[in-house]
Parts: sequence; structure tokens; C-alpha cells
Amino acid sequence: MGAGQRLFLTPEEYFAGLIADIDQAQTTIVLEVYIFELGIVGNRLLEALERATARRVRLQVLIDGVGSYRDADAIATRLDTPECALRVFHPLPWDFALYRRALSSGRGLSRILHLFASLNHRDHRKLCIIDSKIAWLGSYNITDDHFNYREAAGAGDYWHDTGLRVTGPVVDSLATNFTQVWQRKTGSRSKRSLYFLSSGEIAQRRRRKLQLAQLLGLAQQRIWITNAYFNPTARLLKTLKAVATEGKSVRLIVPARTDVVFFPLLARSYYADLLQAGIQVFEYDRRVLHSKTMIIDDQALVGSTNLNYRSLFHDRELDLLTDDPDIVATLESRYEQDIGNSTEITLLNPRKHPWLIRSVGWLARFLRYWL
Repeated sequence: MGAGQRLFLTPEEYFAGLIADIDQAQTTIVLEVYIFELGIVGNRLLEALERATARRVRLQVLIDGVGSYRDADAIATRLDTPECALRVFHPLPWDFALYRRALSSGRGLSRILHLFASLNHRDHRKLCIIDSKIAWLGSYNITDDHFNYREAAGAGDYWHDTGLRVTGPVVDSLATNFTQVWQRKTGSRSKRSLYFLSSGEIAQRRRRKLQLAQLLGLAQQRIWITNAYFNPTARLLKTLKAVATEGKSVRLIVPARTDVVFFPLLARSYYADLLQAGIQVFEYDRRVLHSKTMIIDDQALVGSTNLNYRSLFHDRELDLLTDDPDIVATLESRYEQDIGNSTEITLLNPRKHPWLIRSVGWLARFLRYWL
């Protein structure tokens, strides 16, 4: 199979394509996701995985102990076959039923202490690899929230998300990276940086932050960002301001509304600093914005990383960097459409809020390391 990439901008198309590929799987399926809930979409996907195991396809599933807390035990029960290995990343310390499935070391008291110490470290990645030939990644969790289902009969105003289907040599690298996560091993920096940005253990997360800052700092023409939860580190903020003051185009689209109520208030506490450096800021209010994408010159970055302390310091993340001209052009077209559905923020026309609400955003800055 030759190399190829395709961008997905609606959950219906993304999950329909993913399930179709799962139904064609012949040997192996790897699935790693933060939220896996058994609603309409979750049951559809789980049924596809059950059909695959019935065909003797070998399955590895890694779900997060917080994101998938509600249905982790039910999912594990339904996939309890010789063909499936299911692990839970850092289950909650008091969720004893999942201990035997924990992706962590130690036994007894040492495991409990490890899980308490790791409570704030989550697996936020979204990845599915089929037959080591096809990989799916992006910002989609397996949950009805992304469809905004209000009734079992149909979907409502779906969330703004981005998914990517890739084939070719990069899939081997992604598969190796997943194995390192599964086995809790550290991989090669040079191999990772050729194709994608991945964060895992503490040393890798530090390296990931440096890679991202270096990538942005090398921009020659533009940095166009769409991000759901904007709470940048000092280094990231400094890099974006430096690029903008050099006269390059730096644009930022953030949500006017989101599933985490206080995050728009937190993002707004940075607006004056951004605008004074020449960065254009837009608040998107067409739908709930959950995407994490960038256009950097003639490259696009698509994945799971939010530009906040949680993603950059605590969580495992995965983003793919591509120079595919069709992907970049599609993402560029969508970006312009999103600006049309946004309100531009200027120093002359800032978002106005009562002082008590504004103070919540500034208070959140003191807690930003955990957000």
C-alpha cells in the first residue's frame, strides 16, 4: 500500500471510515484513546472490535483510567477474549477492580502509591493502527460528545474536531512508538522527530516541549493555530511573540465556548499580551471547538496536544507533522472558514466581562500548572 493521508473534519465521516477499516482488519489492531464511552458511537466501535476478535484479529487496547473511568470495566468485560489484551493507563487508586489491567509496575502498596503519585498524569493520545498499514489519529475521543447527540435518533451540532488517516512508512514508526508506550520504554529521539511529536515519560515530555518551541521558532512565513484549551507556557508564549514581532503572520483561534467552562476566561487573560505583540486572536463561536491543529509555513500539525500546561507537562500526547500539500490546503481553507465564524479580538474591541468573571481567569493562571 502506498503512502497517503486524508483529513477528516466531521465525526460522522471519521468514525465511519475508522470502523470500515477495522472491519477490513486481517491480523492486528492497536487502539489507544483517552475517552472510550459506551454511547451510540462507542457501542458501534466496540461492536466492530468484537467482530474483529471473532475473526481472530489480535487486539491491543489502551484506555485512560480517568477519561474512560465510567465504562472501562464494561469494555474490558466485552473484550475479554484470548485475542484481546486490554490495559488501563493509571487507573484511579481506589478503582481496585482495574488494578489487574493497570499499565504500571509494582504490586500491593507500591502500586497504590504509584497510582496516587501518577494521578495527574494521563494518556491523552488518540491512535488506532490497523494491520501495521493504516493509522488514525487526531483529537477525536470515542464518545457521543463529539457528535453532540441529544437524542438516540440523531446528532446535533457536532464538535469542531480534526482527524487524520495515514498510510506508508510513518505507520511503522507510530506502531513502534505505541509499543514503547505499552511496554513503558523510551524510544529514539531522532526517529520520533522525523515524523511526529510524541510525549511519554518525563524526559520525553521535556524533549517534546523543546521540539515544539524549536519548530515554531523556525517559522518563516506563518503560524496559524487552532487550539481548544489555550494556556501557554512562558517559553511557548515568548516564541509566538518573537515570531510575530519579526513581521510574520501569527494567528490564534480559540473557543468562545467549550466543555471546560473557565478555559475561555483563562485564555482571555493572555489577549492583551498577544495583541500587543502583533498576534491576531479570534474567538470561534460556531460550535464547541476541540481541535488541536497548526499550520506552520507549508506544514500542518494535527493531533491531541492542547497548548496548555496539562498537555505539555503532564499528559502523553501525539501529533503528526505533515507537508502533504492537499492536507495543508484543506486545513488552510478550513482555517479561513473558521475565521468567518469567529469574532476578532482587538485592543480597541476586547471581550468585556464583569470584574468578578475576569478575576476567575487570572486566578486560574495561579493554577495553570495543573490545568
